[in-house]
Amino acid sequence: MTKRWVERRNEQGSALLVTLLAAVLLTGLAGGLASAIMTEESIEANHRRGLVALYAADSMLARSVSDLAGRATWPSALDGSVPSGLRLGPTARMLADGSSVDLHRVTDSLQRRLDQERGPGAARWQLYAWGWHGELVTESDLDRQLFVAAWVRGRVVEAVSDESAEWIVVRASAFGPFGSRGAVEAVLARDPDTVRMVAWDIDAWDVAALDSDP
Repeated sequence: MTKRWVERRNEQGSALLVTLLAAVLLTGLAGGLASAIMTEESIEANHRRGLVALYAADSMLARSVSDLAGRATWPSALDGSVPSGLRLGPTARMLADGSSVDLHRVTDSLQRRLDQERGPGAARWQLYAWGWHGELVTESDLDRQLFVAAWVRGRVVEAVSDESAEWIVVRASAFGPFGSRGAVEAVLARDPDTVRMVAWDIDAWDVAALDSDP
């Protein structure tokens, strides 16, 4: 009787140990699965925010191109002597997540990059327009999630071959919370009768760090 009781207790103890091990394994699997799901959702959310910022930058580019097309000439835009009407509020803003963007620091970063690529003095970026995306593009002062800006610069001589046209490069960027960024660039040419876009491209070069240089 005592031997059977001992054997039964041993069996119960083994079953309990197996149950505990299974519970530990299931808990680990559940934790890993939850972590993977959260990581995937975070990646998807970052991707969505990046796409929204890219579309916002492109719409800011279109707004700036339209404004530039209405100018008789572009030198006054390139040197800032005649500012655009697309300048709303301060050039430094705090975003919804508490981070901040200073457009003058971004301008300095863009210029350093251009100098490194083309050589000092090849061209100079000029801050042209800025404001909340809602105010400048969608005309809604409730939309203050994305801070958008545009820059202009003269052409780099070897980049184009048509000497008869007036050229200008336009860059637009959007800055959103949680590091979401988007940037596009276009090259415009002015002929005697029209303004045309001769190039357009997404600029993914270090856009997340342009506003965080020391």
